[in-house]
Amino acid sequence: METNTNEEMIDTSQPVERLVLIADAIFDRATTLDSVKLIKKDDEAEQTIAETRDEGFNGVIAVWRLIIDMLPTSGLEFTRRRQLEIDAYKVISRCHHRLKNLEKAIGAITKAIDLGYLDGFISLGAIRIDSGDEEGAEAAFKTALAKNTQTMRAHAGLAEIYFNRGTVALRNGDAAHVDYFEKAEEEFIAAGKERFTDAFERAMDLFETIGWKDRALSIGEKAAQFYSENRLKYGDGLRNMDARIRKLAGERYERILSGVGRTLGDIVGGKQRNPHRK
Repeated sequence: METNTNEEMIDTSQPVERLVLIADAIFDRATTLDSVKLIKKDDEAEQTIAETRDEGFNGVIAVWRLIIDMLPTSGLEFTRRRQLEIDAYKVISRCHHRLKNLEKAIGAITKAIDLGYLDGFISLGAIRIDSGDEEGAEAAFKTALAKNTQTMRAHAGLAEIYFNRGTVALRNGDAAHVDYFEKAEEEFIAAGKERFTDAFERAMDLFETIGWKDRALSIGEKAAQFYSENRLKYGDGLRNMDARIRKLAGERYERILSGVGRTLGDIVGGKQRNPHRK
């Protein structure tokens, strides 16, 4: 039985569908320009790139708004119209976010959410963080968790918020920093159980940055135990974590290993740990 890809199923003779392809192409080009890094400092070139990129994102917004206007009389089926309307507000929000038009980005992603785009709560949280609204971001990430959507990113977002609050409290001599750091650790660990490279290691980086090496090591120990129990899935993570914990733990390394039974590196290789290994 043959299956069609999404592109094959699109009727490119339909004006709306052709505009969608155009909008996607412009967005890809603008996004590529957004990631360009010059080898040498060149203010004029940087300005040209930025202006061209911004023109691209504004162009994408204009095309998608045109698509929204055309949808009611497009002749497309309801499900396709609804999906395109969600896509429109989702992409418009991304463009405004890149352009730092944060209120417009929030407005657009909110419309996408209202149309049923639940992953939009993650985008909403990210935008609110950039706008300085941590409480609004926290609420968005918690809503994502409640709706069981993008849970790894929701936990990671909450972790970043609590770590930031803990850092501010620590700087101000506020004892509440301990509670915030504990909440951050819990959220990072919850996120790490789905994608370790974006959570466990990020958490260790952050705590090392502020000099809390014991907290970083604590997270490393928990990550090590999790990796050892799921070694077939997290081979690369095991190798990286073994070296990192060895560096952080110093003389405590052997004690940590006793809880796992073998070195993380040996677990990856399927070898029993040599207790005399240096």
